[in-house]
Amino acid sequence: MRIGIIGAGFTGLAAANQLLKKGHKIEVFESAAVPGGLAAGFRQKGWKWPLEKHYHHIFESDRAIINFASELKHKITFIVATTSTLTSKGIYPLDTPISLLHFPGLSLLDKIRVGICIGFLRLTPVWKPLERVKAERYLKDWMGDRAWKALWQSLFEKKFGRFHKGVPASWFWARIKKRSKKLGYPIGGFTGLADKATKHIKRFGGEFHFNTSINRISRKYGIIYLRTNEGKEYVFDKVICTLPSVLFANITPTLPSDYVKSLGRLKGIGAVTLVLTLKKHLLKDVYWLNIGLEDFPFLALVEHTNLISPAHYKGERVAYVGNYLEAGHPFFKLSAKELMEEFSPYLVKINPDFRKSWIKKAEVFKTNFAQPIVTLNYSKRIPPLKTPIEGLYLANIQQVYPWDRGTNYAVELGEKVAELIG
Repeated sequence: MRIGIIGAGFTGLAAANQLLKKGHKIEVFESAAVPGGLAAGFRQKGWKWPLEKHYHHIFESDRAIINFASELKHKITFIVATTSTLTSKGIYPLDTPISLLHFPGLSLLDKIRVGICIGFLRLTPVWKPLERVKAERYLKDWMGDRAWKALWQSLFEKKFGRFHKGVPASWFWARIKKRSKKLGYPIGGFTGLADKATKHIKRFGGEFHFNTSINRISRKYGIIYLRTNEGKEYVFDKVICTLPSVLFANITPTLPSDYVKSLGRLKGIGAVTLVLTLKKHLLKDVYWLNIGLEDFPFLALVEHTNLISPAHYKGERVAYVGNYLEAGHPFFKLSAKELMEEFSPYLVKINPDFRKSWIKKAEVFKTNFAQPIVTLNYSKRIPPLKTPIEGLYLANIQQVYPWDRGTNYAVELGEKVAELIG
């Protein structure tokens, strides 16, 4: 069969790889110049490796992407990393039972309750009942109000904004269930892995159309037509669309109205990521710093070169200042320089030695959709991979629940839709 795939992110790449094995003829359409989707990277002069604009790492439990990389003979390195939280009393790690015992602001009873709850969530495979209760209520009931306020409240508010009170406990379960002390990173970054996949797919007969946007999907006489922005049409027996659900609905005018309404109920939040190239460390021993203080204007500070050697980046230090924000947030209109002015006073609070003179370059990357908003009983709202139009499939990150967004689940979803097509 002739199969078209819209999107060369990891869902599209994984689907293309599997369908080629089944003997199908594959063409992939990607609006950007490079593969990788939200995990695509950029490169500065002198860097040996590209760097992701938004994504950061995988976990040891992420078998789908590990197996995908293994098939491509692409190495993923695993490194022990330190995750900490910024509190009113300083920076404290929170990634082992011992670090929990030393965490400030909680009584011994609070810490025991937190440990028991996290241990239970790690061990239990049962998540369905958890989607019926809000995460805030669940964590307050099991860990206590003090633990909620000290450990989780600010993170939920910063990650989900005005939607944070409706997030189910099943989302929190998934985050705890999959976490590992060792974090994985592909050689050459996720762009290196996406490039390897693209070359592999091409070698076995797949075609790619980069810098090509699809603006209409239609079906006539048993054939699916894809029309590009330039007006060129391509015909296929079947098509997989990996765009966010609302964008998919916008370019497919013959979808039934009730189905379109159901897609419209699926919400997402965007991201504004400031990437700093630095002369010195911002965080000496910490890779990932969660911001547990309400007054900070960002969610996390991630020093990438505390996970991956700065030798790949011309010996420079690289850090992310990350935010999940709705598309209308004022930060979407700010330049990298303006965001740096906004964030600098808070970076000094994290590291009192920090000076703007440390910054060699600041770049900002923005996307209107980075994180699905999951709600109570979300499993009942997930659209099936098969759409109401025969031969047309939808496969995007809003369908990986109960898991959260990530390259691993993108690969898993791509392989799932390929298996469905047969």
